[in-house]
Amino acid sequence: MRKATLIVFLALGVGMTIGCASTVPQATFAQSIAPASRITAMDDVIVNVEAKDGVNMLPSEKTLLAEIIDQKIDLRKVTNNREGEKRDYEVNLLVTRFDKGNAFARAMLAGLGQIHIDGEVTLLKLPERSEEGKFSLKKTFAWGGIYGASTSMEDIEKTFADGVAAALTGQQEEPKK
Repeated sequence: MRKATLIVFLALGVGMTIGCASTVPQATFAQSIAPASRITAMDDVIVNVEAKDGVNMLPSEKTLLAEIIDQKIDLRKVTNNREGEKRDYEVNLLVTRFDKGNAFARAMLAGLGQIHIDGEVTLLKLPERSEEGKFSLKKTFAWGGIYGASTSMEDIEKTFADGVAAALTGQQEEPKK
């Protein structure tokens, strides 16, 4: 009995440390985006989503994720004003992990049936296609119970996309090194 209780509390602890569905993930920068290169209200952005070899993601899922990221960028960039001409950017996301998990398993016990989405993002300035920034982002959801069962990949995609948008617009603080 004690062993089962300990396992339940450990699983709950793991689930609570991973975060909830609405927690926006923080980017890990391989190449920081200079303040002058952050996406602003007047800039145009094209978002492309591809999946790494071995990652099962339907073409419709890639298209949907690209649209969600584009919407989140549009929502965040309106607060970024600057002088000058409009710039064009291309955002390329390579999805390195895409696991929808299992709602039934999440309902039974926190930590089971986890949802994962990880990716690597590159920001290119057009037309020269110069690399302006590069970062990775990870979002995991592992809560249990009714909350875990009722949370879907679409919910997690929205917060993942918001993390991408926050990093591209400079609305996320980079962790101290």
